[in-house]
Amino acid sequence: MSSIAVIGAGLMGKLLAWRLSRSGMQVIVYERASEETPECAAWTAAAMVAPVAEKPLCHPEVFDLGMKSLALWPGLLEDLYKDSGIRVPYRRRGTLVVAHPSDQAEMDLFKRDMSAPDIPGGSYAIALDGAGLRQKEPALSGEFKQGFWLPDEAQVDNRVLLRTLKLDAEKHGTDFHFACEVNRTDGRYTLDVLSSELSGLEIDKLDKKLQQADLVIDCRGAGARSDAERIIRGVRGETLWVSSPGTEFHRPVRLLHPRYHLYMVPRGNDCYQLGATELESDDCSPVSVRSAMEMLSAFWVLSPDFSEARILSMETNLRPATQDHRPCIKLQNNSGGQKTLFVNGLFRHGFLVAPALLKKIESLLTDEGLESMKMRVSEQGGVA
Repeated sequence: MSSIAVIGAGLMGKLLAWRLSRSGMQVIVYERASEETPECAAWTAAAMVAPVAEKPLCHPEVFDLGMKSLALWPGLLEDLYKDSGIRVPYRRRGTLVVAHPSDQAEMDLFKRDMSAPDIPGGSYAIALDGAGLRQKEPALSGEFKQGFWLPDEAQVDNRVLLRTLKLDAEKHGTDFHFACEVNRTDGRYTLDVLSSELSGLEIDKLDKKLQQADLVIDCRGAGARSDAERIIRGVRGETLWVSSPGTEFHRPVRLLHPRYHLYMVPRGNDCYQLGATELESDDCSPVSVRSAMEMLSAFWVLSPDFSEARILSMETNLRPATQDHRPCIKLQNNSGGQKTLFVNGLFRHGFLVAPALLKKIESLLTDEGLESMKMRVSEQGGVA
């Protein structure tokens, strides 16, 4: 049985641990954060699968991966349900795109982007007038006179997904070790255990498993930004959660804004998440007054029903980004000859691209002659 060490228990780390352990691999996962307080960007995200809404903002390769992932998500979640017995909520009700009348220029730009030849057919972006918008979402403010409905887009419950992936990976033998930070120095990975609960002997065993793994998969996200290669940088993002009983929205609403790419996402149980700011900063401190004011104003602009909403939390995280905002997948040998797969740079597009990246990684590992790891690529083109 081949051994694989996964560094990072975010979205890609857990997807790969689950996928590989199902295939019979011996998998161990090292995660810097404690299990009780997740730090990965995937935990903070709204988890929208919205390739058309993101198209004006992302690289063409990301758009292509997003369209593929939109087709792959249902099958992946069905596999997880059959394996775990847990149904991860996946809502495919489309996205509404609107702009405040004072930001009409943003809507004009979006309208132009929706007429681009690589948008696959008019059914992917349907123009609506004010009445059409409120037919979809009656609670939407009457200020909005035009917008778009993107009917095929979806949203996944990221927190249920992350918990379920861990549980099912563990069922297949994956060992998760939290408060275990792994850094890369001079082409070699080193372990730093942040918990005082492990003995020196236990720490030595964990380090030995890391050093002797047949393959190391590096999914540290923004945790890799201190590497000497400087491939990854952190981009600050802030979100806001409210509770608003009596307010009814059934799908995400994208609010076009000249400074931020804002969205409001229904999260169930009268809860709504709004975000996210995007700041070129490596700062993960609490939400700023300016950002809080802008996000609260966005709630008010979207619907007067939010005027009595109660603020539940404000969250900050760092998105892992490459220079061109494309995901980075790189297979290489570290200084000791150990094979390493670097998977990072998903930026604001983690849930948008993850299933397609998973399939791409399977193909990459197979093409590199690692068939002995028994990676099974679905003949149907999905995730087996």
